[in-house]
Formats: sequence, C-alpha cells, structure tokens
Amino acid sequence: MTAIVPALPAIGTEFGLPLSTVQFAVSIYLLGLALAQPVHGMLADRFGRRPVFLWGFAVFTLASLACALSATMLWFTVFRLVQATGIATATVVTRAMFRDTFDMDTSAHYTAYLAGGMGVATMLAPALSGYLIETSGWRMSFYAMTGLALPVFILLLSTLPETRQQLKVTESTFRKMRVDLNGLIESKPFWGYTLVFAFGNVAFFTFLTSAPLYFEEHFYTGPALFGFYMGSMAFAFICGSLIGGRIIRQYGSERTLQFGLCGTFSSAGLILLMLWSLPISALTILSPFLLLFAATGLVNPPSMAGAVAHHPDKAGTASGLSNSMSMAIGALATVIATQVYDGNILSLCLPVVIAVILSVLSYLLLISTRRE
Repeated sequence: MTAIVPALPAIGTEFGLPLSTVQFAVSIYLLGLALAQPVHGMLADRFGRRPVFLWGFAVFTLASLACALSATMLWFTVFRLVQATGIATATVVTRAMFRDTFDMDTSAHYTAYLAGGMGVATMLAPALSGYLIETSGWRMSFYAMTGLALPVFILLLSTLPETRQQLKVTESTFRKMRVDLNGLIESKPFWGYTLVFAFGNVAFFTFLTSAPLYFEEHFYTGPALFGFYMGSMAFAFICGSLIGGRIIRQYGSERTLQFGLCGTFSSAGLILLMLWSLPISALTILSPFLLLFAATGLVNPPSMAGAVAHHPDKAGTASGLSNSMSMAIGALATVIATQVYDGNILSLCLPVVIAVILSVLSYLLLISTRRE
C-alpha cells in the first residue's frame, strides 16, 4: 500500500499524466480492499480460514507481477485493484484467527504486535521502493513485491493451520452471510469500535495522499528522501504498537484505547499550534505527525479487537466488514483530500485534524451507547 507512494511522480512521467490522476492508484487500492474484505470474511466463516488466505495471497502475487508489466495507466490501475482484492484476505483472516484463539484483551495484545509487524513493512516499503525507483525505475518496486510475496505464499502453504471450529451447516451459504451481516449492522459496539479505527486510519491516508506533493514542491525532496520521511513515521507507529502491547497486558485494551485517543487528540492540537505559530519546515511538520502516528499505534489494536470480540460466531465477517468500512472511508477521504489540497500547508494538515476529532467523537458515542 505504501511502496507506491514514492513511485507516483515517476509513474506520472512515464504515462504522461498529472500527479492528481496518478494518485488514483492509491484510492483504487483502498477501494479494492474495501470491496473484497467483507467477502473474504464471510467466506472464511463459511469455508475456513486457510483456503481463503491461500487463495487471496496467490492472487496478490500474480497481480503484483502484472502491475510491473503494465503498458498503460489503465491496465496498471486494473491490476492494482486486483492486487488489493487478493491481499485483502490477510488482515481479515488474521484477525479472525486471533478471535478463534484468544479473548478480547489477549487478542488486542497480540494484534498490537501484529500491527508492529505491519508497521515494519510500512517503514521499509517506501525507503526500499524509493531506492529501487532511483536506481532501476518504478517497475522494479513491483518486481520486488512479487519476489517477496512468492516465498511467503510457499511458507503459508506448508505451515498455515486451520483455526475455525467445524460448525454444523444448517442453512445455505447466502442465507448465513445475510444473517451475519444483519447482526453486525445492528450492533452498536461493532460500529463504535469500527469508526474509531476507521477515522484513525483516515488521518494517515489523507496525509499519505497529499504529503508527497507538498514536500516535493516546498522542500524539493526526491523519492528516496521522502521514503525516509515516511519510514520514520512508520517507525513511530511501530513504537506505539509495541508500547501498546505492553500497556494492554497491564491495563487492558479499553484503557489503552483511551490513552491512545488522548495522544491523537493532543497531537492534533500540536499540529494546529504548528500552523499558528511556528515557521514551516520539514522538521516542524514531521514532529507532531510522529507523535500522532505513535498514538495511533495505541488506538488501532484495541479498536480492531473490539470490533470483532463481541461476535465470536462470525469473527471473519466482523473483521471483513470493519476493515471494509475503514478502507471505504479512507478511500473517500483520499479523494476529498486530493480535491481540497491546493499546495498550502493548511490544506495538508486540516483533513488530518478533522479525522482525529471524528475518531474521538466516535469513541464518545460508543461510551454513551454503552451507558444506555
């Protein structure tokens, strides 16, 4: 998801398109995740975790190779969509497997370390991609994805267990899916945790969409340097996730979520303070965002676990739908951020601040419904 960011200017140059058009490759990826994750979740509940995981990873591997070989922007965008459709199985099935095995607090504890591992990929991908782009062209980034995905698929094929309990099938597949979806749609805790998670991610997605343009225009950063900047923010997220894992073990997932939301809200205040009173530089922009993404590392694991914990009989569907809503809101936010961005620092930061406020309001709504 993040390896493509340093490649956007190079892709636009090769295909003769403006960056505002090439940025659609980010939005289409999020859209693919949003559309595919509920389907993967329902299939995993019905047919098991292992076959759905393996099928999706195989699709991702082949689509990554197809992206590298694409001759036009149209085909590149199509294969980006297919790539996202395949890899959508990863987070959905993993969260469902955690719920199959652990209670809510333990699931949140291990989800924090899972998020840290995902953060490592987020940190390494832009830096490695930026280096490959400058030395071998943007296509090499997708060849690298293919080369990394293939051995992982082989490892999964030989070692991935099946954790879903064998349930007696008493109704048709489509009826079971419809019943599970209706149950989740009517669940207030599911929506509360999902929206906290979704708007927390929107802060990252909106920054990811406009930051390459702003840094290139105002600080003349190349792909490698901007990849380093993105890597430092991913490192902050990793640190927050790892610290969150320890806090969850000591204080529980709910208290950890509260700590994280206090951190994100404070970071949003620092961003506004930076806009109001500090000279604009790469350092003054990155500093509050580093704190924001570290706090997001505390928010994501308990909110992800909370959305699934109350529905053990349909963990795959709950995981898929919550991820889907997060990606759909993120995709919409990237489109809005692209339209709002006008080269000004305010247009870069204001969507992030609004996303943080909505995440906090979602948790307050969750608390009020719980009291009712």
